[in-house]
Amino acid sequence: MLQVVGAVSILPYPFVLLANIMSIAATGQTPVGALPFILLSSYPVVWIILYVFSWRALSRGAAGLAFGLASVPALACMVVVGLYAYGWASVGNFNKDSTAADRKNIEHLNPLLWAIWSSAGERRFPPIPSIPVEQALQAIDANPTLVNLPIPPYGTPLKVAVMNVAINVDGSLIGDVQRQEDLIRIVRALVAHGAHLGADENTVLDNRWRLRRAMHEGPITTASENPLVWRILTRKRDGVTLFSLHKDEIPLLNKSTELHGTPLYAALTEDGRDAYAELINAGARLSREEERDVAASQALSRAFGIFPELQSAYEKAPGVPF
Repeated sequence: MLQVVGAVSILPYPFVLLANIMSIAATGQTPVGALPFILLSSYPVVWIILYVFSWRALSRGAAGLAFGLASVPALACMVVVGLYAYGWASVGNFNKDSTAADRKNIEHLNPLLWAIWSSAGERRFPPIPSIPVEQALQAIDANPTLVNLPIPPYGTPLKVAVMNVAINVDGSLIGDVQRQEDLIRIVRALVAHGAHLGADENTVLDNRWRLRRAMHEGPITTASENPLVWRILTRKRDGVTLFSLHKDEIPLLNKSTELHGTPLYAALTEDGRDAYAELINAGARLSREEERDVAASQALSRAFGIFPELQSAYEKAPGVPF
């Protein structure tokens, strides 16, 4: 029975071995640092040796030694289970303490922000119990003077609200669509009460686009407005297949769409670095409205920082009507 219990330690070995190989092959790993992982990878051999020697000891009448040898793997399993249980308890305590700290930092300074923060509890880390969306909407109506009061490092109520919504880069909602649409109602209620993003938040393209998506009504027609934009947003991104512009897409390079803007704006929104050179070298530009958008212009400047040679190509691109 002891040996059966000890054999349980062999079951997760493939996963342990994979983790050990990754640790041994990690960048900057040293022979001394890799030694524990090498030794840990050999524990099935140790288990077999203990198994054989325990039976040999028993056959010689050394029952105490036999049971002692057979107990080692079982004790190892117990230690692992204990550490696992302790780890989960520690995570639970951390989550509880973290939630309490967030509430302490937010609620007394801006109860409206805490209501919005709590409305998407499953999006928090660690997750917290979600309050009903209707309760958050009532908090907005009851605290109109707090809609633009930020609490560092959490941000403004509007920034928190737009980040609450789970949105794919193509504009589709992730998970429970009705739930996401309810969270969008919070964004719209804040805007209706005069809420806006903070100065720093307004320079982040993701914040700006999420707000744009939350305020968008009706179906998403990007695919029919500009197939090139839609292909940029929905293409496979596996780190191997790089974006390549098709010849028949050249006329679409500077055609804007209602929700996702121009092809270059869409690429900036999804941080599609493999698409920057293709688009800009072919003559893609931001629309005049997008160039006036500080978030889009800063995102483009960061792209030039990554690919300096693209700035001259962008500046030389012929002006086109948007």
